Amino acid sequence: MKLPAKEDELKRFLASLPLDKAAALAAAVERERLAGATGMPVDVILEALRPMLRKSRRRIPTPRRLFCVAFEDLLIDGPREEKQTGRILRASVAKLWQWLESEGLKEKLPALESEIAAAILARETKREQGLVAQLRAAAADAVRTSFGQIAPEGPARRALALRFGGEAGLADVEEIALLLDAAHEFDAIRAKLPRQIESLTNEHLAAIRDIYDDLSARRPELCPYVALTLLPRLAKPWEVLRLASVVSRRRDDTLFSETDMGVVGDLLLADMESLTDDLTAAPPHKMNPAVVLPKLERFVLMSNGLIREIGVRKGSKWGQHLVKARHLMSDAMDALIARAAIEINAVLPMQRLGAFAGGAPRRPDLLRDVDGQKLERALKWGELLAGSAKFATDGAFHAAHREAFERVAAHLRQYADAMVQELRTIDDGHRARAEAYVAAAQALGDAVLGPEETDLFRRRVAAATSARA
Repeated sequence: MKLPAKEDELKRFLASLPLDKAAALAAAVERERLAGATGMPVDVILEALRPMLRKSRRRIPTPRRLFCVAFEDLLIDGPREEKQTGRILRASVAKLWQWLESEGLKEKLPALESEIAAAILARETKREQGLVAQLRAAAADAVRTSFGQIAPEGPARRALALRFGGEAGLADVEEIALLLDAAHEFDAIRAKLPRQIESLTNEHLAAIRDIYDDLSARRPELCPYVALTLLPRLAKPWEVLRLASVVSRRRDDTLFSETDMGVVGDLLLADMESLTDDLTAAPPHKMNPAVVLPKLERFVLMSNGLIREIGVRKGSKWGQHLVKARHLMSDAMDALIARAAIEINAVLPMQRLGAFAGGAPRRPDLLRDVDGQKLERALKWGELLAGSAKFATDGAFHAAHREAFERVAAHLRQYADAMVQELRTIDDGHRARAEAYVAAAQALGDAVLGPEETDLFRRRVAAATSARA
């Protein structure tokens, strides 16, 4: 494959590749790098392909990638406000690797990388595994030795934290060292569990229970990572709470939260709070239903799933957090839904006839052209209003949604009736503007009321137009 010469052109070209070709190209250039070849802009190519490669499992092993397998289930992109046990930023891994190259394993790392690369290319799996185990053990020892010499508080600790992106980054590195040292303990979990689990079965739970019981007898400090390794593999992450009933033999959130499995429940609740924060922090004028609706759906599913799995009580630790999160989500959606009615109705202005506003009839206000930006924004609000309906009850914003929907529906229907009357008598000079408003009303009707009801409006408009002709 001939690649464009200029870097910008190269990146645009690579971004346009289908997933299968992107994965094949990445594998080829990574093999070239493992073999020590030069002359090809490997880093530029892989950086451009990285967004697509995250969707693909067709990645050849590299020393750094094999190093990370020990904790790959815990990796996140961020951002985050504070360190969470069981969540490691990819940026922290990059900083750790830089430290190993420049200081921690300055003498050992180049040789180990070279030997691992040679084993990969020669397909010597057993030798590769042994060398990767050496790399992990050496890295874990380097972190423990170097960090252990520094007082828990003081200028030396602060300087070290700055090097790794703050205390949270430093805690990431310390957690990585723990997992590197125990990498072989979790090989059994990764071997027995599929990478993607649509639904957690009794067979899965039985396998995990055996692993957990063995670890609890030998290395109890690793027990929380049994659930943490399982969590990102689940299509329904709240199902991880079923592990509590296996470990504690009870389905009780108070007991569960006090065990070493409680960390996963804390993560689920933190994720729910993060979803509410995202919705409350976003400016209304930037509201995007393609972003809001998936987050709303995920929140509702997580909330219902958590309650279903462990029966959270309002007086319990988790129950209080859940109630708080649900209230925040409800308030956020109440505000968004109320805004939807205002935004949608404002696109189709009407004016009252006669001197008294009370019960006077209304007609479409055609003094100005349709505002294209307002219409585009209103269509997004209409998508939000329609798309959020199925979550209104479980999301605790049913009353606000019903009020907003009824308000918008009444306005659209009244506008349709008034516009049909207007079209029967309108002069030619205002017809084009009226037709633009008709198109806007129909688009909004499709978004909120649905095409079936809006089609009736279309037929009435056609009849009124033909009758006048």
